[in-house]
Amino acid sequence: MKDIKSQIGRKVLHLKNKQNRSLTVTLRQYRPGDEEGIIACIRDEYGDTYFKRGFYDPVYIKEESDNGHIIFLVAQTKAGEIAGMLILKNFLPNENMCEIASQIFRKKYRGYGLAMPFFEYAMEILLKSNYSAAYCLPVLFHDVTQRLLYRLGLRATGFVMNVFNMGNVTHSYHNGKNTKHSQGIQIRAVDKQDAGTVYIPYEHQNFVAKVYDSLGVKYCIAQESDDSLSELPPQSIISFWQNELQECLEINVYMVGADLANRIEDLHNKYPLKGAQTYNVFLNCSNKNAVWAYHVLEEAGYFFTGLKPLCGKDEYMVMHNPGEVEIYFEDYVVSSEFAKLLNYVRKAYEARRKMDEKKEYTT
Repeated sequence: MKDIKSQIGRKVLHLKNKQNRSLTVTLRQYRPGDEEGIIACIRDEYGDTYFKRGFYDPVYIKEESDNGHIIFLVAQTKAGEIAGMLILKNFLPNENMCEIASQIFRKKYRGYGLAMPFFEYAMEILLKSNYSAAYCLPVLFHDVTQRLLYRLGLRATGFVMNVFNMGNVTHSYHNGKNTKHSQGIQIRAVDKQDAGTVYIPYEHQNFVAKVYDSLGVKYCIAQESDDSLSELPPQSIISFWQNELQECLEINVYMVGADLANRIEDLHNKYPLKGAQTYNVFLNCSNKNAVWAYHVLEEAGYFFTGLKPLCGKDEYMVMHNPGEVEIYFEDYVVSSEFAKLLNYVRKAYEARRKMDEKKEYTT
């Protein structure tokens, strides 16, 4: 991975709002002493409820910057105040994408059109390194990030559903009836231009083809959907992480094994799907047993929510189990591009609910 921190320059912007007031800001890399200004941006929008808890800790910000895990970028006014922040985060060694995230402005500096040039500045930095892809998880309570990043070449590929308890997160937008907060997935291919062969259930193959076509990369969807157990290794390779505050468990299935159903059942027993508890699964669809695994997860109450592509050597399908949490799709705020995907995922959710009702009826 190239060292890009040493190549980051500054950019000066001269902006005006609708009232013809002028604002001059300098976009630059974080430096020691900026911590309180960064934290002030977060508190202005989220109070003490921002889900990235470490961002309230000056020591954490400095350490993450020093170790190269996160590049913090700031927008500073002529008076020296931090008007906004943005981060570029890498996931090495497990994955090779770079996430564009946490663009937060102090409220008094909104309305000057700062968001787009700040994203452009970040993208210029990102493209100087050899990441596999640019990656973003835009919020679904407004569509600003979705629309602006589309203009920078990022494309909608799916959703990570019901991640955050809205009772624990405050912000200046509206949530509608949803009690948990979902995120979109946006991707731009950078160095990874070939997704290889992916194993996708027949019913989702057209959807997946459209996603990869939109990304402009090579891919091959395996046409066979063999559910045979004969080639399955005995054990799956998975990782999982439970966010206790948000009551959301993330599972990564790196290799599918014959014990997958039992592993999922064990997790359901450990973290029961009651109240606000939800699950998201990232299933390796470069693995030839992914279709069989998809049906195992479907039987356990999961439904398809899209793709997480080009982020490493393997490709991933995303699936979700909402447990007892209701999803109000009509209350999400999405761009026209994301709306098409959301409609598709909504149908998968409704099909899953009908399957549950059928099970209840027959038992």
